[in-house]
Amino acid sequence: MTASFGDRGEGSRGVAADVAANIVIGIIGGVVVFGLGTAGLTFLALAIAFPIAVPVAQQFHAVVSVADVAIAEQLARYWWVFAGFGVASFIAAGVVAIKVVDRVSPPRRG
Repeated sequence: MTASFGDRGEGSRGVAADVAANIVIGIIGGVVVFGLGTAGLTFLALAIAFPIAVPVAQQFHAVVSVADVAIAEQLARYWWVFAGFGVASFIAAGVVAIKVVDRVSPPRRG
């Protein structure tokens, strides 16, 4: 008679540990996807906003300092940079979402 509970061997972390790891990975992945999506939306909004900021301010007779107009006009020339960062953020969010789903999905059999 022995007091041993048996050898668990390699790869026997247990189902509860796998479930907990999947939950944590899913939550962190969701936060990352949300953050990247928000960043992408912000960059695309900047790509749209800077080129139209000065004409809209002039149309509504808004009081805007000369320095702010100069900054908006300078940044409007680089709309493509903001658009590129926006698209890249959305692509990164998609990649993270796909990888998280791939990781937390049960393995395919057959």
